[in-house]
Amino acid sequence: MADIWSFLQSQHLVPHLLKGYFGLESEQHRLTATGQLSRAPYPSTFSSRQTNPYLKTDFADNMLEMVAPPSQGSRLAVRNLTMIQEVELTHLKNHDFLWPLSVPPVFSATDLHFAGQFNSRAWVAQYHDYLQAKYGTSRELLTGIHINFSFDRHLLTQLSAHLTSTTESAITCQNQLYFQCAQAFVAYRWLFTYLFGASPVAGNRLSGAPVSFSAPVRSLRNSNFGYTNFAEETITYASLAAQVRQLNAMLANQRFFSLHEFYGPVRLKGRATDLADLLANGIERLEFRAFDLDPFAASGIAPTTLDFLELCLAYWLVTRPTLDLTTARERNHAVAMQDPTEVFAWVQREGGQLVAQLREFAQTIKAPAAYFHALATVQQRLQAPTKTPSGRLAQFITSDHQLLNFGITTGQRRYQLFAQDPAPVPVLAETYSVQEQRLLQAAIELGLSISFTPALQISYHHQSLSLTPTEPLIPSDITARQFLCRYFALE
Repeated sequence: MADIWSFLQSQHLVPHLLKGYFGLESEQHRLTATGQLSRAPYPSTFSSRQTNPYLKTDFADNMLEMVAPPSQGSRLAVRNLTMIQEVELTHLKNHDFLWPLSVPPVFSATDLHFAGQFNSRAWVAQYHDYLQAKYGTSRELLTGIHINFSFDRHLLTQLSAHLTSTTESAITCQNQLYFQCAQAFVAYRWLFTYLFGASPVAGNRLSGAPVSFSAPVRSLRNSNFGYTNFAEETITYASLAAQVRQLNAMLANQRFFSLHEFYGPVRLKGRATDLADLLANGIERLEFRAFDLDPFAASGIAPTTLDFLELCLAYWLVTRPTLDLTTARERNHAVAMQDPTEVFAWVQREGGQLVAQLREFAQTIKAPAAYFHALATVQQRLQAPTKTPSGRLAQFITSDHQLLNFGITTGQRRYQLFAQDPAPVPVLAETYSVQEQRLLQAAIELGLSISFTPALQISYHHQSLSLTPTEPLIPSDITARQFLCRYFALE
């Protein structure tokens, strides 16, 4: 650590450690007022899911996938995700709402069959049917939050150049830095499952799960029965080279349909989707896939969660810890399947040790107050499991081991709060005018590129439109959507 720390100080790079970028993706089910699977078709006003970067669906057409534009820092990242969710809420009808939990309620046999067939994305039909046959419909209906994270580019470029040896390229070094952070997350996944797990009960039985188990648990989705590959197809994190070799073998032997079938807790992402490009041009971001929807956060994730993750990643980047991954999967499963109102002594001990190290690190780099607040929240949860999301959910679990009433009440209340707000996109109301909100909403529906920095801008191919509270002025006889379609010659 000493060499890296000295370099960061000498190059004035320490402030860049906590200037990472987040891009959030949320999956949520559209359900009816009684908690059944909604039959409503995908909104026709949205552009094709094949090309729209923000609005998509996953396994079923009612399983909405909302992808937020990346931004620096946790607050803007959550705001951007909320913005996409509010555009989706605009198009809910017939008292439908977004289910706030990662595990759907118990669906009837009719609903479950319909969910397995409710896919109008012809371009992924073969993959859809393959997943259904291999993993079962219930497992494919699990939802969550995916967190894409990248370090500040200037920081990583300078650090990679500094660590480059005569036998390694800067790209190789950058890959190693990102991969060591992925390894550390896998090693400490049990802690993230303890702190943020929020799937304490089962809906329909998951393929491969025992017929019965002691419920509630902390995070069924993060257990070995949840959102993961089969045990015999577990992908290694021992080294980047070993992971790439294993993934290539899984593809060559047709054990995996494509790289999309890798359900590991963190994926390595580059410019393209193939592994050769990843090694040649470098890892550009990490995609963390082990986060349940937080039912106590309107967007499904709290800024505090992102602050804690970013602080961990910055710490692991600098310290380059030596890790033992041999028992990572077993430890995480044990924590995931534990009663959410209980905590293992070793979790408190080892989690407390990491928090102490992170607090010292945060003090050394003079981290903003938000990161210390995140550490305080984590410390409280380590001391009292009833303060974790699953621990808080325990009080709402009914005698039949379900959260149906909680899910319906929470989801409907959030929709009603949105519907009662006069702003087109309420989360943007304090920052942007009504006209800007309407233009952004229309741009998202059309799948146009939007950017908030350095100024608000909507783009399509090589054409751009800069926005201010008063410019452009939309004529009173057309809508924001019609204005954008004319401006970019879309229709």
